[in-house]
Amino acid sequence: MADDKSQKGDATTGKSTLINVDSAKSNEQYIKDAEKYYIVPKLVREVFPDLIKLIFETESMDEEEREYWLQILPIMTEDQIKKFREILVNEKVQLEKLDKEYDNEMSQLEKKHTVAINEEEVKEKREALRAREATAEEKEAKAEEDLLKELDNL
Repeated sequence: MADDKSQKGDATTGKSTLINVDSAKSNEQYIKDAEKYYIVPKLVREVFPDLIKLIFETESMDEEEREYWLQILPIMTEDQIKKFREILVNEKVQLEKLDKEYDNEMSQLEKKHTVAINEEEVKEKREALRAREATAEEKEAKAEEDLLKELDNL
């Protein structure tokens, strides 16, 4: 790989990637992007376009490993390719599950935090209301006392 290749950082893994990873991209888009930076054998382009996408979307490989797999695919046996595909798909599925679990936990934490904030606000409002009521009761008591004194003076 030449030094002048533009590299993009992957925020989730911290590894640099040459190809912009986007699950919405098609196999063909990945092939087109990969050919800018790698020699992609014709057999790989024609027979394994789904593997190219999986190779670039995996978080467990660096650029050298990706290049290695692109070059070795044409000489792998069908059984090796099948196992390789299963590994990549399984990794993707497991990471998606972890992402969902993380999102669910974060959502629950946010709800708990929001409830705690709301409870705190309610407590503060109650205390403020009690303070106003106490002040109003004191004023009423003083006013009653003053009225009683005026009546006594009559």
